[in-house]
Parts: sequence; structure tokens; C-alpha cells
Amino acid sequence: MLSINDEFYTQAEFSNQQASYSKLPHINEHSCIAVCVEDTFTWLTLCLYFKQNHLSTMPIHANIPLATARNMAEKAGCSLLIYRELTNFYELSGNKLLDNSKQNTGIIQMSSGTTGEPKCILRSWADIDIEIKSYCQTFKDANDMTPVIACPITHSYGLICGVMVALARKQTPKIISSINPKYLIKVLKSCHQPLLYSSPVLLQGLLRLWPAGDKLFAAMTSGSTMSAQVFQQISPKVEKLYQQYGCSEAGCISLSQDLQAANDLGQPLPHVAIDCGDGQQQAREIIVKINTTTGIKSIATQDLGYFDSNQNLRFLARLDDTIIVSGLNVYPTEVEDIILQHPKVSDVVIFKIEDAFAGFRICLQYVASEEISPADLRQWCSQQMATFQIPQVLQPVSEIARMANSKVNRKQIAQKYHADISVNSALTA
Repeated sequence: MLSINDEFYTQAEFSNQQASYSKLPHINEHSCIAVCVEDTFTWLTLCLYFKQNHLSTMPIHANIPLATARNMAEKAGCSLLIYRELTNFYELSGNKLLDNSKQNTGIIQMSSGTTGEPKCILRSWADIDIEIKSYCQTFKDANDMTPVIACPITHSYGLICGVMVALARKQTPKIISSINPKYLIKVLKSCHQPLLYSSPVLLQGLLRLWPAGDKLFAAMTSGSTMSAQVFQQISPKVEKLYQQYGCSEAGCISLSQDLQAANDLGQPLPHVAIDCGDGQQQAREIIVKINTTTGIKSIATQDLGYFDSNQNLRFLARLDDTIIVSGLNVYPTEVEDIILQHPKVSDVVIFKIEDAFAGFRICLQYVASEEISPADLRQWCSQQMATFQIPQVLQPVSEIARMANSKVNRKQIAQKYHADISVNSALTA
């Protein structure tokens, strides 16, 4: 049925494990249960048990401390937290046995919080089934591939598009919970036509170690948009490179099956309609309308995008990340892609701080393989981009702060920059 690292589990083992849950009163007395367990097999069998029995669940990454996990579960309205082991559970203040209808139970997840405060989002099992059917209908290339899921299965990308889609196709997904690049290469080499589900950062690191003169058969990326530099590095090393786009409220929205650029998000799944601009100059917020069991749901993604001449969706920027300098729009990823072309620069992040005259100032943190002064880098930028795009504040750092899914939170980076400036000003006063 599936394998986890080097362990294979049959359908009978899966079914027997699920049957044991019906005998656990602390599970069946609750309708909304948070799960924070280390064992991947336990989580997957619990998850599908909840789905079959119309219970809601909130998956929490196993590395989350108990106090934080309890707080997350309470915020989501869960009445039980299973922590580390099945026999280790905590009653919470959430309501027991709420509405158990099919339309009102499903998976609860936290949004990433890259803009504003993270929020709890419930997607019903019935709506997830619509997504799975639509995904399988669209992504037929994967029918003859072996899915290798090397990303967290507590998140919808790995759980739904990786594991649940594979099971719906009657495939045997290979789940890798210990991301050791050499081990992952060994697994991929042992598979027939492997399709790797991962993030751009993991894929980039993996392909640095990939045998020279050989190509990875297929890879799907999601979670964060690739930089142009990363796309140029990995695309020659993958025979079939795909990218999907989604959000917590909708699941997978679109999928690129012929990836031509880092920001190519492909075309919407059949149950999805997208409204945005036509051409980069007319880019607008991406508004998603999805078919659900209760009707059409409209979602404002807070992403800026447009359809290109081939009617492929292109990502431009997060709305909150767009920097307006003297009335002109600056898109951070565009500036980052240019700066990453500098031979000494290996990683960058653009963020903004308020400016009394220009509206905002463009700030840059950068990681360099060899020392390069902010003045020299700014001079180089002046020759590569428009004047209004040039960073006014440049700060060399040892590493760029990233979240677990490899995304950057520009707001948090800006807040930390302000805090550091305040501390330094106080120390020198």
C-alpha cells in the first residue's frame, strides 16, 4: 500500500491499525482532534480513519513543543490533542461532538502567516475529494510514475497531492521522513520512473549531489516560488520538472506541466476558475473561485499575477510585498533575480521600510560567497536595473532567515531590522 523510508506496509496492516482506533474511547468521544505524533504510519492511519468516520483533525508537526501544540489545538477548536504517542493525550476546552456532517468535518491547517497573523482554515473531506479527483484528471503524466514524497505530510501539499492522490491512483507512495540527500538519491535511483514531491530548496540541494551526466526522472515543486537562478540550476538536471500553486484555503489551484520559467504556475485545475490580469503590465490580485460541495467559493489569494500569452498563470509578487517607490511598483522577486546574477551573491531577500519622502525604501540583505561591500554591490545594481529598483539599504548577512517551508517572511525580516537598528542606536547613544 505504501512505504515509509525502508518500511513497507500492506493494506491489511493499514486496515488493522485503523480498526484498533475504534476501540479507543478518547478518540471516538471527540469530533475535532489535533495530532502531533512522531510516527508517520500512526499519523496517516489516524488521518484516514478520521476521514472515513467524518471527524476533523488538525495535523501538527512532530517537532512542535507541547505548550505550542496545545495552544495551536485550542485556537483551532480541538477538544483533544494526541501528543507523541497514541496513549499520550490531553483534553482541551474545544467543544466535543460538534456537527459531524460530511460537509463540516475535514482537515484544519494554519496559514503560513507570511502576511498578517496565521489563521486556522478548515477544508472539508468532501472538498478535498473534489481536489483529488481534479488533480488526477489533470496530472495524467504521473499515472505511470512512482511518487516519492520528501516533504512534510502534515501539510496539504505532501498529504493530499502526494499521499492521497497516489492512493486514489492505486499507486504505492514512498514517503521519506528523514531527508538525508544521499539516502534520498538511493531511494530515487531504486524506483521506476520516480516523481519527487519536494520544495525548491530541497531539490536544489539534492541535485548538487546528483550523479554527473544523469538526470532525475521527474520532480514536482511547491510551497515557495523558485528564483530564476534556482530554476536555471535545476531545470537541466530534471527530465520532467513540474510546479504547482495553491493556498491553505483552496488546496492545489494550478499546475505547470511544461515549466518554462521560475514563476510559471501553469493552468487551473478543472474545478478552479482564476481571475487576474492579462500580461505583466495589467497584473492584478489572483482571485480563485473553486467548486465545493456547498457551492462556488471565492478566495482572494493576496498574490499578484497574470496570464501570459499561452494562458499560463504567472506569479509576480505578494500584494503586501510590493514596494511603491515614488509611485512606481517594485516587485521583490524581480529585483532578487537580478541580484542573484552577481557571481559573488548566493542568497538575497528584498524587504521594505517606510520613507517619509518616497513612500518606501528598498532594503536588501544578501549572502556572499566572497566579500563584497554594500557600496560595490549597489554600484553593480545601478548598472543592472532601473533607478527606482535599486536598494537604498544593503546589509550583508551570514544567512537569510527562512521558515520551515523555505519561504521568507519579509515583514518579520523588516521588523527584526528595525529592532536591530533601535538596539544599535541605543548602544551608541
